[in-house]
Amino acid sequence: MTDEELPPSKLGTKDYWDAQYEREVTVFEDIGDEGEVWFGESSVKKMRKWAHDHLPPSSSPIRILECGSGNGTLLLSFLTSPVGSIPQKYHLTGIDYSPTAVLLSQKVEHARREMEIDEDEEISNICEVEWRVGDLLRDNMKEQWDLVLDKGTFDALCLSSDPVEEDKLKRLPSQVYPERIARLVKEGGFFLITSCNFTEEEIRRKYERPELGRSSSVPHKSFTFGGKSGTIVCTVAFQKVSSTPTLIMNGETVMVNDVAIASTSGGIVSRAVGGTGNMAEVGLQISSDMVISTVLDAVAQLPSLYYSNKSEKALVNGNLHGVVCPVKFQEIWVGMSGCDTSLDQKRLSDVLQPFFTSSQLSVVNDAHLLGGALLKHHCSWGIAIVAGTGSVVVALEVDPDGIVRQVGRRGGHGYVLGDDGSAFDVGRCAIRAVVDDFDEGLEVSGGLADLVKRHFGVNETGEVLAKVHHLNDTLSPIDSTNLRKLSVSSLARSVLDLFSRTPPDPLAQRALKEATSPLIQSVISLVKQMETHGRCTREAAVIMAGGVARQACYNKVILETLEREGIKFGSEDVVLDVAGEAVLGLVKRRRRFQGWLNAEEGKGDE
Repeated sequence: MTDEELPPSKLGTKDYWDAQYEREVTVFEDIGDEGEVWFGESSVKKMRKWAHDHLPPSSSPIRILECGSGNGTLLLSFLTSPVGSIPQKYHLTGIDYSPTAVLLSQKVEHARREMEIDEDEEISNICEVEWRVGDLLRDNMKEQWDLVLDKGTFDALCLSSDPVEEDKLKRLPSQVYPERIARLVKEGGFFLITSCNFTEEEIRRKYERPELGRSSSVPHKSFTFGGKSGTIVCTVAFQKVSSTPTLIMNGETVMVNDVAIASTSGGIVSRAVGGTGNMAEVGLQISSDMVISTVLDAVAQLPSLYYSNKSEKALVNGNLHGVVCPVKFQEIWVGMSGCDTSLDQKRLSDVLQPFFTSSQLSVVNDAHLLGGALLKHHCSWGIAIVAGTGSVVVALEVDPDGIVRQVGRRGGHGYVLGDDGSAFDVGRCAIRAVVDDFDEGLEVSGGLADLVKRHFGVNETGEVLAKVHHLNDTLSPIDSTNLRKLSVSSLARSVLDLFSRTPPDPLAQRALKEATSPLIQSVISLVKQMETHGRCTREAAVIMAGGVARQACYNKVILETLEREGIKFGSEDVVLDVAGEAVLGLVKRRRRFQGWLNAEEGKGDE
């Protein structure tokens, strides 16, 4: 489909919609049917979930406007939130040019408020709702909203041939509407639109402008026809940025391979993924180059108004020397695996500071980034467990200013000295369990023993150790060593699969117990250390992350064993998106601190 105007249709006329809603009001009064839900209930749920995921909690009401609100079903979805959420205050405004649509939405709201919610699935929010009769194309609306919604309204307006007169000019509604929308969104706010007449690319061309850039999109079920794939509808989110050349932002990287950038309004506006690495293994230069190149990839996806330096040096043959980040961030966390000591962190900070220039930069171990989840749970302290290819356990505290500080640490010494409970350790313990049974003449066919033999491509268990210790002499020493390490750590997923079976594989059980026991002891040791300072686990959170730790069977073993030891945390969280959680945690901390600061300044003005 091109960007040509759509042919006029009765669906683009006010008379059609007045008649449509008159019928729906009559039906509602007769049998209580709320009327047609354009694009189906699925589109309502997807848009509501997007809002739940991207609008940060606020102590003041979040202002939401639905353009062309019809029967109000989308706007009224904000009356509740998923169970486990904190009740949120909303000021909801629905506007429609059809008076009968407004009448219907008022009746639907009244009926919804009288319904009992399923308390096992939903919680009630505190909502003030208003319904207005208005013309978004012609009324002079001077208000702005945190979130502006459109579900099918733009599609209908594009079918209208009734021109809008502006200063002796006449333009079609499809040309005027995107400009009006941009004015209705407050700085840092969002516009979320679902359309069936246009593709995401076409929607972006119509709505993107210097102050309004694409934030994200919502996936819908796709279909394939004639060798091409597409969706029946598309849902696209846009965010309004500051009109000044510099936008305060938060950015961070985790394990050198994931960058998340968030605006001060609390939404993630860009992501990028780079190479993987451990600073202790690949060195300072490679680590810093990967950070810089991945940040530049993320920055390249931002609207131009985020940029403060448009004269950054071009890369020459991949050389990053002298490159300056074109965006100024308010705060940056760089979490690097293998960057463990204060000396390591200072060395990396010294290399990165010229790139970020005046931004507030904190270089920490990657486990420290789990402090973002502590901020989300409003816990004063917690234990972070990272178990992926490597492992580490750290104790974190949140000080009165919302700064996350590391106050204790166990592990993280690398696989040579033992990364307890890591993927490598699970694989190592699995191999030892199989070899021990073989040496004792107790090997049983099937299960873990057969898995290990297949993994290393041997017929007899006695051949496994030679494969484990083999170094490929055609590769560099570093690559050959890493390949050998990978051959062991890549066993972990299959070991966990065998452990999850009913009944569990006995050798997989033994291997997992052996691998996790030292890790659990590290947690116990840190808890005891914190208890000597008057800390209580009921006030704490345990945060787990990493490819192994996020597996349900693995973290269940950790939590159940700790509970048998008398350790039960107030909150438990498995973080799938470490970078995203961390950057949103930083934003929430800054918003809370800024809110307190503003309140204190307000007191001084009284």
